[in-house]
Amino acid sequence: MEELENLKILYEKRKGSIRSFVNSCSIKDDNCLFGELCFCIMTPQSRAKYCRAAVEKLKKDKKLFKASEKELLTYMTGVRFPMTKAQRIISAREKFPELKKRLGINQWELRLWLAENIKGLGMKESTHFMRNIGFRDMAIIDVHIQNFLRKLGKIKENKSLTKKRYLELEKIFLDLAKEAKISPEELDIAIWLYQSKEQEFYG
Repeated sequence: MEELENLKILYEKRKGSIRSFVNSCSIKDDNCLFGELCFCIMTPQSRAKYCRAAVEKLKKDKKLFKASEKELLTYMTGVRFPMTKAQRIISAREKFPELKKRLGINQWELRLWLAENIKGLGMKESTHFMRNIGFRDMAIIDVHIQNFLRKLGKIKENKSLTKKRYLELEKIFLDLAKEAKISPEELDIAIWLYQSKEQEFYG
């Protein structure tokens, strides 16, 4: 498949930076954990660049756990639907102690808990958050992944992501990772870079 071979070429070219990001993602302190949770709450329908900038500034100003809803809005330059996302971040703060207690459970159970209990996540962003704090062998089924699977003939069309459909696509993606001999978390980033033609990756 020419598309897959082209992806592998890009992966080999960018492997160092891709692997560096993946290896930097591990469960650390509260700032790291909650910062990644905020990032994943912000990213739907927004550019990752602006979401990452907002999180880093909140960390720098020591406002990650302290900013009011109104203050959060001043940090979200370029982030779409800032009011809704600020409210979700405040809600996530209240759930954060419980979330920390659950980090040691089975990762599939953790994902379901996140999707059902953290407003704004769902299956995709729950997986995104988990990947960013060090969990492995899961798939972030975003539009770029669906588009790539369709180009490869692995799926016929992009459909709405019910839980059942998400799990079906995740299995297809994990099989593709084995076929390409690239870890799922690295393959996801490589496909994102390949599909978007972006020069930078923000998480």
